[in-house]
Amino acid sequence: MTQSSTTHRRRRVASLIDSHPTGAFFLLAVAISWGAWIPLFLVIPSATSVVMMPGAFGPAIAAVVVLWVQGESVREWLTDGLDWHIEKRWYGTTLGLALVLALVLGVGLAISTGQFTTDRLPQVAAMYPVTVLITSLLGGGQEEFGWRGFAVPALQDRFDALTTSVIVGLVWAVWHLPAFAFEIPGYTSSFALYTLLVVGISIILTWLYNSTDGSVLLAMLFHGGVNAAPGIGTAFVGDLSLIDVSPYLVLVPAVWVVALLLLFRYGRDTLSAGSSMTNAIGDAQTEITEVS
Repeated sequence: MTQSSTTHRRRRVASLIDSHPTGAFFLLAVAISWGAWIPLFLVIPSATSVVMMPGAFGPAIAAVVVLWVQGESVREWLTDGLDWHIEKRWYGTTLGLALVLALVLGVGLAISTGQFTTDRLPQVAAMYPVTVLITSLLGGGQEEFGWRGFAVPALQDRFDALTTSVIVGLVWAVWHLPAFAFEIPGYTSSFALYTLLVVGISIILTWLYNSTDGSVLLAMLFHGGVNAAPGIGTAFVGDLSLIDVSPYLVLVPAVWVVALLLLFRYGRDTLSAGSSMTNAIGDAQTEITEVS
């Protein structure tokens, strides 16, 4: 292949990405993550969710690639998303809501097994902040640079907040398919239930993102808090071997109660608790070109 043809192909790919940034982001996120996961899952038959960590950076990498091709400032995008100067109440709301979901999971599992104990709760509670920090940075929270940091503002340029949340949630669920296909621990239950869970969480995360002028940081904390929920949840069950129901059966109703309350209170158009959403979307539009 000649140098000129290679250059032409690169320009064509860049043009396609620039013309269809959101579609390119979704495809890249899936390609990067699946490209990392599937070989690892094949080589390590008894893989745990820890093996998913490298591929979990796929959405963030995909967002950076698209922004770079568009000529946007990746540094500014990262700085804006990780700005920690947010009203304290939003930190409390984010972490508090994740903790409530964890407690609901614990009570639900305890009821399903007919057991209830708090013997392990002090130790689990002491480790919970550390667990949330780890999951926020490496155990799922890092995905938020792509899902909320890129996809949500890009799609909201064209759709309302609810439609945006559903689209992102569905892609987000499909993105996890290899974990279900290889039955990675934590991904052995119903994919349909998981999809319902993820779409509901996507609605909550859109609300958090829109209400905080596009904070990726809070989205990461909530994502990390939700992923850490099983640790708190199982602390209420005396004999873990008695758990014979999927945690999704407990979490899906709880998440959707919250999501529906938010939709009822703030509306499907903006899903924002603050009037500053208009400015947030405007700022995002200067960084991400119009979705074609």
